[in-house]
Amino acid sequence: MKIAVVMGGITSEREVSLRSGQAILNSLLRQGYDAYKIDLTKENLVSAFIENDYDLVYLALHGEYGEDGRVQSVLDMLGKKYTGSGVTGSAVAMDKILTKIIAKDLGIRIAKTYGSVEEIDSYPVVIKPAKEGSSVGLYICNTKEEALKAYEVLQNKEPLIEEFIKGDELTAGVLNGEKLGVVRIKPKSGLYDYESKYTVGKTEYECPAQIDEKAYEEASEAARKIHEKLGLKGVTRSDFILKDGKTYFLEVNTCPGMTETSLAPKLATLKGYSFDDLTKIMVESC
Repeated sequence: MKIAVVMGGITSEREVSLRSGQAILNSLLRQGYDAYKIDLTKENLVSAFIENDYDLVYLALHGEYGEDGRVQSVLDMLGKKYTGSGVTGSAVAMDKILTKIIAKDLGIRIAKTYGSVEEIDSYPVVIKPAKEGSSVGLYICNTKEEALKAYEVLQNKEPLIEEFIKGDELTAGVLNGEKLGVVRIKPKSGLYDYESKYTVGKTEYECPAQIDEKAYEEASEAARKIHEKLGLKGVTRSDFILKDGKTYFLEVNTCPGMTETSLAPKLATLKGYSFDDLTKIMVESC
């Protein structure tokens, strides 16, 4: 079986994707798989899937044109197998607004959301793109003036406005329906932004999270419910805020990072899976 590890892409998360993809490729080669790299760019966004020879695509793309169902739809039309979630689950999960509506319907606690700056009745708030990850374009606003500026910057990216909940950052993993556990994230800067996520030494990780058992299970089960309801596959990672013993769901990642600082491999170790185990399961469950 020939495996094409597709990485890169044309979004703000390109560099992270390249690092994830290279780590995945190295893992597959270590295990003896016939694998190679495809760097997805604007020039080969569709042709890469038509002109290359492969039996399976291992998707290491983050953000739009990769994690949002569009690449998956191309592969479906070509009749090609790929890792991770399908078109519908990927598309819905990529939209934080839609996902929060579904989470609320499942009885999962979420942060209060506002439809516009004028609706905000209490500060601070978080304003971020509804369809980007890696904390790209995230603003914490303490005043209406700051909120208006942030909203204007993000107006072409469907801004999501929600209350800012100051608490501990948690992430919970699921692998093909199996709950992996929960990790607590401790950024040294106090904010888990892009730099804290992808710079070695900028963040400490409590693995597993040393939190109240009830909150631990609540986050883990909420992640499983979201994974199941959206029909997701492979490994997914759901993010939460923990405040006063209660967890608040933020978003789910259907193609989480696989870099040396990424959370998905850390979560996998809670069930005894190594990095190589994780990539092998992703390949063999397609």
